[in-house]
Amino acid sequence: MNHYLVFDIGGTEIKYGVITEDATLIFKDKFPSRGTTGGKYILEDILEKVALLSSYEPKGIAISSAGVINSSTGEVLSATNTIVDYIGMNVISYLKDRTNLDVSILNDVNAMALCETNVGAAKDSKFTIALTVGTGIGGAIVLNNRLIEGNGYNAGEFGLMRFNNQDYEQQAATSILVKNAQAVFGDTIKNGIDVFNLYDQKDEQAINLVNQFYDNLSVGIANLTFAFNPEVIVIGGGITGRDSFINELQSHVMAKLTPHLRKYTTLVAAKHKNDAGMIGAFFHYKNQYIR
Repeated sequence: MNHYLVFDIGGTEIKYGVITEDATLIFKDKFPSRGTTGGKYILEDILEKVALLSSYEPKGIAISSAGVINSSTGEVLSATNTIVDYIGMNVISYLKDRTNLDVSILNDVNAMALCETNVGAAKDSKFTIALTVGTGIGGAIVLNNRLIEGNGYNAGEFGLMRFNNQDYEQQAATSILVKNAQAVFGDTIKNGIDVFNLYDQKDEQAINLVNQFYDNLSVGIANLTFAFNPEVIVIGGGITGRDSFINELQSHVMAKLTPHLRKYTTLVAAKHKNDAGMIGAFFHYKNQYIR
């Protein structure tokens, strides 16, 4: 069976693994990202892992990455300061020239969406909207198993939609929930799990904060539903690990939809969690090189 190497590049860590042609991860690990040092150093670290995994005799390399990525040429078109000197790099040519392997690269949220529509929570959906909710809010659009990437490879930047003269993610990201909770409870709050623990303990202030978070998040999802009328909306991000998250969020979303649209709107939590970027990157590679 053929093997392929998969990488998911983030600003703080890089996940990597070995995947088979049937999209089964047979090995996975992670290492710290040298994003603040520079994009070149990230790629050099990837080359080290490629050499380390050479015993698998990989047929190609599939990459998921933060940033706006030209998935056809491999050029990084835009990126945040979590990875410096990344804009303008051509990841495909950089790695292909040094490994002589076929290389593909795709934006990380787009990769998550491809994973979930092929082998995840939105499998068999003909029209899927995907969102990741965390430090910010990312998004992707998949129609008939094909990504809608946009004219500048920037489609799905739902976090930058404007509500009340603010970015959507400035009101509805998990990081904002944590920030608001820290203003009330102090440094006892480290993350979203801490906030929801207080919520589950029926703390009145935590209940108000979480309900406001759900309400803000549901406004954007409802608007996306009115605009696109997707078959499935997949929500990813660490907070979706909460068992009741989707049901709680769905009640806020449905309250904002028309009775007609409620019948045709399904919210689901992403299935593959931290592996979704790597698996989705492979499906993009497969679409490009394996027929």
